[in-house]
Amino acid sequence: MAYDNKIVRIQARLQLTSFFSGAATMILELCGSRMVAPYFGTSLIVWTALIGIIMTSLCVGNWLGGSIADKRPEGKLLGRILIFAAVIIALTAYLSNYILIGIQELGLNLYMSSVAAAAAIFAPASLLLGMVSPFVARLAMQNVDSSGAVVGRLSALNSAGSILGTFLGGFVLISLFPSGVILMLLASGIALLSVLVYTGAWRKIIAVFLAGVIGSGSWYAVNNGLPSTPVGAQIDTAYTHITVAESIDRRNGRRVRVLITDPDTAQSLIYVDNPDELVSDYTKFYDLAFNYKPDTKRVLMLGGGGYCVPRNILANRPEVSVDVVELDPGITETARKYFTLKDNDNLRIFHEDARTFLNRAVREGAQKYDAIFMDTFNSWTSIPFQMTTVETAQLLRELLVPDGTLIVNIIASIYGPKSGVFHGIYKAFSSSFQTMMIFPANAPDPKYAMALQNIMLVCSGTAGNMLAAMPQYAKLLSHQWLEPFVPEARVPAFTDAFAPVERYTLLQN
Repeated sequence: MAYDNKIVRIQARLQLTSFFSGAATMILELCGSRMVAPYFGTSLIVWTALIGIIMTSLCVGNWLGGSIADKRPEGKLLGRILIFAAVIIALTAYLSNYILIGIQELGLNLYMSSVAAAAAIFAPASLLLGMVSPFVARLAMQNVDSSGAVVGRLSALNSAGSILGTFLGGFVLISLFPSGVILMLLASGIALLSVLVYTGAWRKIIAVFLAGVIGSGSWYAVNNGLPSTPVGAQIDTAYTHITVAESIDRRNGRRVRVLITDPDTAQSLIYVDNPDELVSDYTKFYDLAFNYKPDTKRVLMLGGGGYCVPRNILANRPEVSVDVVELDPGITETARKYFTLKDNDNLRIFHEDARTFLNRAVREGAQKYDAIFMDTFNSWTSIPFQMTTVETAQLLRELLVPDGTLIVNIIASIYGPKSGVFHGIYKAFSSSFQTMMIFPANAPDPKYAMALQNIMLVCSGTAGNMLAAMPQYAKLLSHQWLEPFVPEARVPAFTDAFAPVERYTLLQN
């Protein structure tokens, strides 16, 4: 009976090891996206690289772990693997910024940079964690007759741990701690996990001591930060990583505060000495809505960011009401704290996906808007495809009054290898809007047609009012593209079923 109880205890420990190693893997993956974000963003490209490298590492780890376990099925060896994984993860937390800065300085394109970052930072730890599952299965195996049940049970527990790690990391830990601190806590937990498989008392003592040292390191990181932390305030939200920093505008010497969710570009900027003044040139083109429809009173803004455009409208046009749809409540809180966003009777904020909002508003027959502004792209590598389609254009048309104006910010070029996204959106939106006007925000000269820039697409369901040219808008109107424009036949009109934005952004890197 005593022998049977010992076997039960060993099996229970091995099952717990399988469960928690699965949780650790998913927490590592979720934290990975946040650690890479300040340097390479959180686009689909970055996520694909992270998932691909981690899955490859787990695959190699499974193979190696099974081979080693057959040759040396020893609990102490599994304990060493866990200890080594804990040390690697702890070092990753402290050295990741240096590694990422080094990769960034190589000047590789986003695809190669993302793969290199994932491989350098997460491949070693993922490989070691991948070795755990087959090793545990080998140690838990008592006889061939029950091997299927043992492997199935351990696989289920590993998957259950992965589920726990996904929800614990995504819903709880990331909202409480910086990513580096989470990795330190994770490393401490993995060191403690090795106690379950070690048999010798002195090995268990060493494992507990190491867990305590790493845990102390996480406490230090909470209070003092990690080495080479990126400049500015670093904020993790449920959806993204935000950097808030300040710099000097070289055009006028004024101090500018910047909100960054993608390192390739700034998403929002304000002048510290006058927050309601617009800084980014492209944001000034939204004012064209009042040129084409001077009596505009209701505005819908898709994409809040630093709320620069809504604040500017509310400050200068108190008779106008603005509804803002912003997916991430963390973005709004950042705008309140760092970008002087305040409550206003004429401002309503909806925290939901822009396409979900459009679907619901049309379905419920919401009151129509005089103007709709769309600014939902973080960068040319972070495009929500569902906002580029024929179906989206139909919804936008439904929500506009007959003579209303839609203005869309698109990051692309008018012609050339970087123009595919623009041509696909142009075709999609022209299916619902009679008038389509192009305003290159930075360089309207035809010789810059292949330059990557902000292109403002101004759309209307009618043609009559689109000839308006009020004097105060002369500078903006001078940017209109007056050359003939014919969308390329090779690019399809984007639809919900087929919007290959990634294919065309691939050509931009």
